[in-house]
Order: sequence, then C-alpha cells, then structure tokens
Amino acid sequence: MTQEEIKAAIKEASKGILKYIEIMGVLGKVNVSECLIFQKLYKGFYRVRRNDEWCKVYFSHLENNKVNNDISFDNVLDYISEKTGRCEASFSSKLVATINPNKPIWDRWIIQNTGHRAPLSADKNKIALTKAAYRSIENWYDGFLKSDDGKLYVQTFNKILPKDIVDRITDLKKVDFILWQIRTKKK
Repeated sequence: MTQEEIKAAIKEASKGILKYIEIMGVLGKVNVSECLIFQKLYKGFYRVRRNDEWCKVYFSHLENNKVNNDISFDNVLDYISEKTGRCEASFSSKLVATINPNKPIWDRWIIQNTGHRAPLSADKNKIALTKAAYRSIENWYDGFLKSDDGKLYVQTFNKILPKDIVDRITDLKKVDFILWQIRTKKK
C-alpha cells in the first residue's frame, strides 16, 4: 500500500478507533457480564449478532478472564464451542484481543488481507484447522510488524492521530485497524 492509501484507511477507521478506545477504557471498570452499556458498545463495534444465552456465556467468559493476559485463542475457541456448540473463530479472537491487545483478531478482512483462509464450515477438523490458521495469523503479524511495510503502517498511524489516542493502541492493533479497512485483496 502507498502511504496515501494507508492514510485513507486510517481516516476511514477513525470512528471505530474511538469506539475501541472507549471499550478498552470501560473494560476494567465494570462487570462486563452484567453491564448492558458495555455489552451494547462491544456488540455494536464487533457486530455481535447472537441470542441472549450466547451473550451470557460470552460476556461471562470475558469477565472471568479479563485480567488474564495469558489467555489463549485455543482455550477460548474450545470454551465457546463447548458451551454454545459453535466454532466462533471471529468472536473468540475478539475476546482474546480485548484482553490482550497484542493479539490479532480474526475477521473476514483480516483473513483476506493477511493471505489466510478460514476452514470450511463443514470440515470435520474445523476447530483444529481454525487454531492452526490463527497461529499462522499471529506469525504473519510478527513478521509484518518487523517489515518496512509494517513500520510504515505504524509510523503513518502515529503521525495522523493525536498522541493520546496513539499511546493507547498497540502497534498490532494499529495494523489491524488499517487491514480492517482494506476491502480488496492486499497486493
């Protein structure tokens, strides 16, 4: 991407960035399993469209683990699958990344723009394949953040947005916001 394309993606993400900062600011101040204001903000930001029973399981797990920086994608994926019967790669990753902002999210655009593919929903090994794909995404971010392109993404993000915002967002999340805005395959 050119620096102008990166700038455009950051500007496009600016409302989402502010919502993200709000979510992260509230996370440690409320019981997220009970706070409907937090849940509404989170569900709106991450486009959670699940029933009340699913949300109860999800937000209780987030609350019970929100100080566990060592939480793993694999464990959350297994827990959500066990409790809901669904392989929730995207929402599991978002729970993990909310607790540890140095972890990537699994999202349609992130998957596409990092050159990954989601396992087929009918695959009998979907959970194992999903875990392997997530580890590959983590490895992609590790390499990208060290690359010249990754450094350009972060530097551009840091130049465009105010310091008080920049200081509250990890470098991984900065790249994440840019990739999330790219709606076509990254070259």
